[in-house]
Amino acid sequence: MAVRFGILPRLFQPAPHRIRPTTANFTRYPVPVQRQMASSITVPPGKYEWLVIVPDKPGTAQKRLEVRPQHFAGLKPYIDSQQIKTGGAVLNDKPESDDPATFDWYGSSMVIVAESKEEVKAIIEKDIYTKSGVWDTEKALILAAKTAFRFP
Repeated sequence: MAVRFGILPRLFQPAPHRIRPTTANFTRYPVPVQRQMASSITVPPGKYEWLVIVPDKPGTAQKRLEVRPQHFAGLKPYIDSQQIKTGGAVLNDKPESDDPATFDWYGSSMVIVAESKEEVKAIIEKDIYTKSGVWDTEKALILAAKTAFRFP
């Protein structure tokens, strides 16, 4: 029966013919895996991606929650222009629920497209989290980053 369905002949072929790492499955008619690899097209010429991690100052969890809606409103132009590629909270521990009031906040992380570290600093200095004393921008980690791949 295995011979009838072509299973045994395929099993005895050399490994490169059986294993296809660029396919989603190992069927007779493999389906190519869709990947979006980073390229020079993802970032405008003269700009670079910056990985930013900004810790919160101690004891600012309540203030963070109070100004959070303003924080999101202030990010909207950067998100719409795709200058901020990704962003979100960094937590000290895995939360037990999705209620932000129960989170053990560490700070925030984001990937910002900018020409320089100074431009990134200017963006985070304008944020309500900085102005209201939530972010400790003196301890911010701002690193030039080269993204190898993205998933939609």
